[in-house]
Amino acid sequence: MYERVKQGWAKASKDFSGKPAFWERSALVMLLRRAVEENLKKYGKGRILDAGAGTLTYRPLVKRYADDYYSVDFKQTHPELDQVSDIQEMQLSDNSFDTVLCVEVLEHVPYPAKALSEIYRVLKPGGHLILTVPHMGYLHNEPHDYYRYTKYGLRVLLEDAGFEVQSIEANGGFVSFVQHMPATFLVGITFGIPGVQQVSHAFNRVTSHWAIWIDDKVDKKKLFAVHYAAVAKKPEHEPRT
Repeated sequence: MYERVKQGWAKASKDFSGKPAFWERSALVMLLRRAVEENLKKYGKGRILDAGAGTLTYRPLVKRYADDYYSVDFKQTHPELDQVSDIQEMQLSDNSFDTVLCVEVLEHVPYPAKALSEIYRVLKPGGHLILTVPHMGYLHNEPHDYYRYTKYGLRVLLEDAGFEVQSIEANGGFVSFVQHMPATFLVGITFGIPGVQQVSHAFNRVTSHWAIWIDDKVDKKKLFAVHYAAVAKKPEHEPRT
């Protein structure tokens, strides 16, 4: 049953990638879209690197703000991926991107400090990193699932890499996390079944909105954040070493 749910969720992710249905599968995914879009509106510009791009899920969103979109992942996750490269050691020039987007990737990287150092290297001075990381989450993409982050640990990692932290925002809460579990099961078990798939999708969309609304009202301090969305800037003038 577990394998069937995992496979169904993965197939749905691939099939829905870049479509509105992708973001309506659960509260966690809906929250990610909201956080990424808000930060892209403020900071996304010029040449944008999608670091850990996966199935190019964010490409349609990024292209609204980018002059040029470039994608990197550690394996050929999509036929149109621009480069197969580990983000801990990217084959990219120094100071070559205005913005870097890195969504739910650092938990899958064994040496996140090294990855952030690489992102810092390829960013132009004054450029921005838009980053999300999980705080609460179930084990996934095994065996490459290494970390969960707090806002304090994330700040240390970013500052140690040389970034100026602009913001770290908590998103979601315990209800959103709990909603994600049955939502994942429903997507995985019903994907590909005509009629049933559409009903489960509609149910997930409605309960996702409810879960987010409840968390916004109840968990004011965001003690049970499902993930953090951060924006960090590479200084205009790098400090002398």
